[in-house]
Amino acid sequence: MDTSNWRDELQPAFRQRFFNNILHNLQLGHPPESFDEILEFHKIAHSIEQKSYAGATSQAEYVMQIARKMLLLEKAREREWRDYFCPDSRQRIVYKIMKLLKRHLDVTDPEGSQELWRIAERLEEKIFSKADTETDYLRKITIKMHKMENTPRRSH
Repeated sequence: MDTSNWRDELQPAFRQRFFNNILHNLQLGHPPESFDEILEFHKIAHSIEQKSYAGATSQAEYVMQIARKMLLLEKAREREWRDYFCPDSRQRIVYKIMKLLKRHLDVTDPEGSQELWRIAERLEEKIFSKADTETDYLRKITIKMHKMENTPRRSH
């Protein structure tokens, strides 16, 4: 393909697909809650696609620019996942960890239960803060709880 006329040969449906993918990626972490937000997402997606199209010297460069920007959006979403993770879910996980600890450590007094709660909270917080994504967090919690379940019971 002659690079001077690559834009003439690019089908509008091809650009529309990129626009739709960008829009989808923008909305993954932040579902729009109002019509104004929907319009804002459309403006951002259009701007990203348009700047990539205008700045590219070939179709291959256009595709690469879009791919880079999509990767940046994904990385930004990974950093933000904690902001959207439900606090109630975290408390349920802490509660499950505590129940598991209680079964394995034979604690019956209230002070011991409070200490187990603090341990469960610290463990959950440590995993939450080190996880890269929500999936990574849930995977690490599952692995940790599985290891704890398979640890022999100890008396206190």
